[in-house]
Amino acid sequence: MSNDIAGYLIIGLGMALLFVSYRVRLNPVFALVLLSRWVRWILFGLGMAYLAREWVGSTRAYWSLAPMFLLLWILLESIYAWLAVKALSLSNLPVFPNYRSSSGDIGWPVEKGYLAAKDEIKRLGFSLREKMKASLGPQMDLQSALYLDESETIRLQVVFAPRATGRPALFFILSSKSEECRWATDNVWLPFGGVFPENWKVDRNPFTRRLKSLFKKHLRTIAKEGATLEKFNEDLVDELNDEQDKLDKESTERGVLFPRRQRPEFGKLTVDGRYRVWKQILLLNYLGRIV
Repeated sequence: MSNDIAGYLIIGLGMALLFVSYRVRLNPVFALVLLSRWVRWILFGLGMAYLAREWVGSTRAYWSLAPMFLLLWILLESIYAWLAVKALSLSNLPVFPNYRSSSGDIGWPVEKGYLAAKDEIKRLGFSLREKMKASLGPQMDLQSALYLDESETIRLQVVFAPRATGRPALFFILSSKSEECRWATDNVWLPFGGVFPENWKVDRNPFTRRLKSLFKKHLRTIAKEGATLEKFNEDLVDELNDEQDKLDKESTERGVLFPRRQRPEFGKLTVDGRYRVWKQILLLNYLGRIV
């Protein structure tokens, strides 16, 4: 590859990264986030190879330098992800936050995509039942809302997760129950720090953007299982917190989390738990896979 072609390619990738990053700030869609990471990775590999030849004076072929820097980026990402997981484990951020009812307004962003999602919730027959908050630390709360469908057997949780840009990322979680069984369909594209019980059936779809598509998948799963669904309890917040406690207990029993009494000393995640979250971060960041 000639230096001129490499230069033009790097300029093109730089412009593409700026454009994609701008779109991600306006509308944090997982597909765009994934694309931005790939563009950034390739730009680093090609750009560093170009600088090595032009500025450092390396005589090695461009095609041999670029893969080396691409692998270096993965190594640095892996180290950074491991340190981030370790910091998360030692921080005060809860793996399974405890929710409380809130009388304040839900912070729906005044943007086309979010407003369309809000209208779609109504069209699908869901009604707002609870507004909630969960403390993530000093002066930082996680806002969420719980909806029920007309039969009160399917629950929709909308979570507004804080992001570095100050704009909330919107996730949908649909869940149905039958005794102790749970069926959940979500489009969450964050790593999960715990494990689900064996009688929970979870279908994760990070690339699915519309609630309507997610809801159809959920209904197909329920129909395939042939389950007779139960109504959710009247106190939805207490029931949700009970589910959070069950997830915490299951994750502790299976060696992903330390027992609560040991967490102030050792952190929340065990070595196996840290490795699990670290692997999820890398798979999500570059392959869009959730394990």
